[in-house]
Amino acid sequence: MISQADLKRFASLAHTKYRQKYDQFLVEGRKAVEEVFHSQYQIDTILVTEAFVAKHQPPFPFYTIPSKDMNRLSQFVSPPGIIAIVNKPKEVLATLQTGLNLVLDGIADPGNLGTILRIADWYGLRQIWLSDDCVDETNPKVIAASMGSFCRVTCLRNAESVWQTATSIFGADLDGTSLYKIEVPTTPYVLIMGSESHGLRPAFAKTLTQRLTIPRIGSAESLNVSVSTGIIMDRLLTQ
Repeated sequence: MISQADLKRFASLAHTKYRQKYDQFLVEGRKAVEEVFHSQYQIDTILVTEAFVAKHQPPFPFYTIPSKDMNRLSQFVSPPGIIAIVNKPKEVLATLQTGLNLVLDGIADPGNLGTILRIADWYGLRQIWLSDDCVDETNPKVIAASMGSFCRVTCLRNAESVWQTATSIFGADLDGTSLYKIEVPTTPYVLIMGSESHGLRPAFAKTLTQRLTIPRIGSAESLNVSVSTGIIMDRLLTQ
C-alpha cells in the first residue's frame, strides 16, 4: 500500500537536495524502467497506473496508483504511466580506464549530460568523470535523455587527482589543433569537454597537454557540447 506520505517523498525526488537526502532517484517510462530492472541498480518501488497495466501487463512487482497521483510525480507533459524509485548505487573506486577517459567540466544542461551518457555508452565507455558543478546525473531530465545508458555508464565525482595522473590530457578548444592532426595515445588518456557558455575553466585548462578542435568549414559560431563530444570521441576511438 502506497500512502500519501510515500507519494510526497517520491515527489520530492524531483529536487537534488531530496535525492541526496534519501539516496534515491526517479526513473520514468517503460523502456527506462525495464532497463533499470535488469541492471545492477536496486529498485525500491515501481508505480504504475491502471491504464498502463491494462496495456503492458508489467513483468515485475508494482503498486497501482491513480492517474492524478502519477501526474504529480511525472516530469513529462504526457506521463507514460510508470515510474520507478531507484536506490543510488554506492560510490565506486575511481581508476583510469584503458584508452579514453572522458571528463566533463561544468556541464549544466541535463539534456546535454544525458545525451553524453548515451554517446559514451555507444562507444563503450563504462565511466565518465564530472566536475562538482556538473548537473546531478540523477536529475530526471538526465535520466530521460540518456535513454537507459545511465544503467551502464558510471559517473565519478571528486576524483580529479586520479584522472590528472594521465600523461596525455586533451581539451576541446576553438583555438586548438585540428583533431584530425593529433596522434592518439596508446596509454590511458583524458579528454576534457567544457560547457558551451564558459569553455574550459582555468583550473582544468592548466592540466592540458594539448588543445584540440573540430575544424570549422561553415559559419556556425559553436557546436552543442554533446554534438562536439560525439564528433571528437568518434575521431579518437575509430581512427
